[in-house]
Amino acid sequence: MFLAYLSELNKLTEAQRAQPSQPSSLRDRFERWHRSLPAVSRNRRFSMSEIEAALKSQGKYLSPILLELGWRRRRVWSTTGQYHRYWEPPARSD
Repeated sequence: MFLAYLSELNKLTEAQRAQPSQPSSLRDRFERWHRSLPAVSRNRRFSMSEIEAALKSQGKYLSPILLELGWRRRRVWSTTGQYHRYWEPPARSD
């Protein structure tokens, strides 16, 4: 009986390995990455290059996801005419 059980488990394991795993969406990858950050690091400004590096993707694909999740684009202006762009996570509601 135990051998039959082990045999059945092995069959199930092999069947799972044979099925191609579905790649996670960029949104899922972003949410997983952001949740994995320590709380102190999670609620701060992010540059797009930082997010691009973490997800190995481009801003043109990430921007719509960030906007959909409630993130805001912001700029820090300076008197020299230069400005820095960053992304701000949505305000927490707890």
